[in-house]
Amino acid sequence: MSRRAFTLIELLVVIAIIAILAAILFPVFAQAREKARQSNCISNVKQILLGALMYTQDYDEKFHRLLVWNPACFTNPGACTSGCPARCWNNDPNGPDQTIGPEDMLNPYIKNTGIWGCPSDGIPRDDCTGPNGTWYKISYSFTHFQPGTWENTATFGVCAYYPISTAPGAASAESKTQSEIGRPGETAIMYELWTTVSYGRNFTHWRWDNRNIADPAWPEAPNYLTVNWCGQGDGRFSMGNHNKLMTLGWADGHAKAMRRSQIMYWPWNDQAVAERRFNYLHWNEAFKP
Repeated sequence: MSRRAFTLIELLVVIAIIAILAAILFPVFAQAREKARQSNCISNVKQILLGALMYTQDYDEKFHRLLVWNPACFTNPGACTSGCPARCWNNDPNGPDQTIGPEDMLNPYIKNTGIWGCPSDGIPRDDCTGPNGTWYKISYSFTHFQPGTWENTATFGVCAYYPISTAPGAASAESKTQSEIGRPGETAIMYELWTTVSYGRNFTHWRWDNRNIADPAWPEAPNYLTVNWCGQGDGRFSMGNHNKLMTLGWADGHAKAMRRSQIMYWPWNDQAVAERRFNYLHWNEAFKP
């Protein structure tokens, strides 16, 4: 009894069907993989938020700062190449912490530096000595608060940056307290910022202008903008996202993902402030929908 073999045409048809199925399924597999990474990212944000809320209980309900004075600049000023006393840059990959940021204030509560990095964040970190000097990557950031001229249009976040000062004309700020935040369940204080300059031996980098978080002109991963860091155009900045969704941490301790276009009314300007448009980053409940 003779057996009939596949003809060339039949084999080509089978190969074509397999190729079509692969083209359909591979993007689905990629989205499923990214969804799993997003779940990991949401878990990271929740744990960091828990540490931040524990911190507030030890400091009169006040949230941590974005930057504090670095004592190494006082104990060993010769080790610093620039930026003292807030920052202590040095070219020793085994050297001391260059900057005291949120990660240093919250790590005693978190006790796991690995959760600062999002698994989807592939931007390389560099302290200008190589990756060994970065300690660990940081993929998350906190909203910036600064009272005064820009408080409603740009610096409407929660965590202060400028040092506390009584000098006339000096920029000075205290971070917000839990009781000052209107409707904490609708106030995002944490977001994804993937950048070359955000790592454990440096600090949790942030955006001075909170509008950048929702600004459509700011690239989101895998796209990025470049700045000069260790060399010409080697620093990268990107708003983190997972299938077009950014993970946000909220003042009441929960985390969820949403599109950047849903974070605040756009464009955010004086008119938007006057009309009390919605803004989930603003600490004031007057801007909640």
